[in-house]
Amino acid sequence: MGFKDRMKKAAESAQAATSKIGVGASGEQIEQANLAQKLVQQGVDTPAHIDSMTATGNTDATGSTEYEFKLTVSPAGGEAYAAAARQYIHPSATFSEGMDVSVKVDPDDSSRMMIFGAS
Repeated sequence: MGFKDRMKKAAESAQAATSKIGVGASGEQIEQANLAQKLVQQGVDTPAHIDSMTATGNTDATGSTEYEFKLTVSPAGGEAYAAAARQYIHPSATFSEGMDVSVKVDPDDSSRMMIFGAS
């Protein structure tokens, strides 16, 4: 078992133990955190436009609200495409429908991305 496997198993064990008492991050939140970490290191900066954003009703311990975003992503030298992304946004962030933003796109899967700021 490699280091990544041990870390994943530890995270899953911690999540399973805390889910019984309502403490800790959900599996989906852990997955989003892992994606964010990958995108910081390897993500491709790409312009995008927020077509719509809808709160899912989920929040995290920091007070951030999860949103479902519908985006138009415009990669350099490629065709623009429609995409969807879920992301927790802190109340101090000022994203809104109609806004142009910068996303980081997973180089291994162009359907996986996160908003990293305004354009």
